[in-house]
Amino acid sequence: MKGFAIFLKSWDNSRLAYLVEIAFEKESQRKGFGSYLLSKSLLYLNKEGISIIVLHVDPNNLPGLHFYYEKFGFEFVEYRKNEYGQGRDRLFLKLDIDNWIKSLSRQKENL
Repeated sequence: MKGFAIFLKSWDNSRLAYLVEIAFEKESQRKGFGSYLLSKSLLYLNKEGISIIVLHVDPNNLPGLHFYYEKFGFEFVEYRKNEYGQGRDRLFLKLDIDNWIKSLSRQKENL
């Protein structure tokens, strides 16, 4: 297996899912597989009625922040200090899938 993504649907909001993890083997990183997998996952989840994705990321994970902010348009929700113990802070991010799909359509129109 080269990589995987794990999502968890919210129990109390049928339109919300959590991106628990997305990972790839070292030799498969930085080759576009992560973008491809996340894009296809978001489109599938949208067809299944999910419109919001929430995730958390280490604020020091600059490649991860670039991936989520710049490539996909995730928005900052909250900073949680010591979320996973002393010195293990997390940024919580959110993506509106419908808006993300609209931005893809606009990008294609501009080509």
